[in-house]
Amino acid sequence: MVISVENFNLTLDGTAVLCEITVEIKAGELFVILGPNGAGKSSLLKVLAGEFEAYKSAVEFHGRPLSSYSPRELAQLRAVMPQAVHLDFPFLVEEVVSMAVLHANKAESQQRVAEALALFDVSHLAHRNYLTLSGGEQQRVQLARVVAQILHVAQQAKQSGGLPPLLLLDECTSSLDLAHQQQVFQVLRRMARDYGMSVIAVLHDLNLASQYADRALLLSEGKTYQQGQVHQVLTQQTIEAVYQTPVDIIDRPGAWPIIVPR
Repeated sequence: MVISVENFNLTLDGTAVLCEITVEIKAGELFVILGPNGAGKSSLLKVLAGEFEAYKSAVEFHGRPLSSYSPRELAQLRAVMPQAVHLDFPFLVEEVVSMAVLHANKAESQQRVAEALALFDVSHLAHRNYLTLSGGEQQRVQLARVVAQILHVAQQAKQSGGLPPLLLLDECTSSLDLAHQQQVFQVLRRMARDYGMSVIAVLHDLNLASQYADRALLLSEGKTYQQGQVHQVLTQQTIEAVYQTPVDIIDRPGAWPIIVPR
């Protein structure tokens, strides 16, 4: 097991945000956290990322409490992309991505930055001012940054049998067009399959989840409504109950089901 919490409760400012949540994420798995606005999706991702200091000991990461890791150890084994990344200085795109590989030598850093930029179709933006990019372009650059941070660890782990890294993403395709949404999740699924990397993604797009995820956690009002294989979770009954809107699910032999609002 790569990362897990058991019967976890989160209270912030006197408000219960998460109640009795249990999740276990395996190596090589693309796991999605789903649910309507306010269900607790981002809060759970922050818990797994260790952003709440008081709750870090409740999270087990590679068999150890998350609180037992040094910041440098964590940086080498997991990367996090929050919903919004604010950058106010006019760095070049390649400089933004290179921030994730500060401990590499120059040649290795350049190679890792180039590889990450290519994965998300932003190589041609390498010498552009980050602040001049569109929202979608900035989002793909940030994806390249977090992947550059841990991709070499994943590659080494595959070769030597080391610990597979963890990637945590909060609405990483919210600003992307249809083609780039597909491209991003193709890359994420390939990294999970090829390197044993665990990917946890908060999503609103149920069809992306249906197409690419292995397993899903569906939250409702801070509680687990359903958890399991993605197509066992995304049924008409569960979607309509949690999202309070009618849907049709179109089953297609040999392909993923499509969810359509009625």
